[in-house]
Amino acid sequence: MDFLWEGVEEAVRLIARGDRAVLHAAYNSVACTLTAVLLAAALALPYGAWLALCRPPLARTQVLLLRWGMFTPTVVVGLVVYGLLSRQGPLGSIDQLYTQQAIVAGEFLLAFPVLGALTHAAVAQLDPVVAETARTLGAGRARTLLTVLGEVRLPLAAALLTAFARCFSELGVAVTVGGNLELETRTLASTVVLDLSRGRFGAALAPGLILLGIALLVMLVAGRLERERRR
Repeated sequence: MDFLWEGVEEAVRLIARGDRAVLHAAYNSVACTLTAVLLAAALALPYGAWLALCRPPLARTQVLLLRWGMFTPTVVVGLVVYGLLSRQGPLGSIDQLYTQQAIVAGEFLLAFPVLGALTHAAVAQLDPVVAETARTLGAGRARTLLTVLGEVRLPLAAALLTAFARCFSELGVAVTVGGNLELETRTLASTVVLDLSRGRFGAALAPGLILLGIALLVMLVAGRLERERRR
């Protein structure tokens, strides 16, 4: 027990004094995750709604692929991005491996299927009268799509939180294509693993506590959204 308490005390001290490495890792985690989720949302939300409303050819296959992507291990996604960005890969010339941009690219691939699949599910459960009414009133495809997305805004907000949670605490992409470089690409999750491998339990616990705190915040917001939805 003394070992645990000493680790907690050290972790709290590091956070309280604003340890530069921990704060930079926290910034990287938040910045990369928010960027990836917002970019994915810009494409995945209309795509998921389009699949549900228009039911194009192979729509079921596309939905199955989205659902499969939701459960793809993050390290596999990291390997795919690594293969694309490595010097031998098709995008090696842009020299983006081991950068924040590489982490964003990997997390984009994690967030897109989550947002696409959950958007499709929310719109598919919506009363078809909503879209039909919008079309009757003269709304075009884009306007109808926005109207439908507005009607499912609470499920969409929950989907965004789900995508954020999947990306924020992931490790496979951050290590594989980020390189875990100090004060450059290191994230909270990769900091935990690195410090623990060095036998620094307290230092590893500091970013772990931040991860837990943000996870609690996401859970509280998700709970609030669920209560609003039930009302």
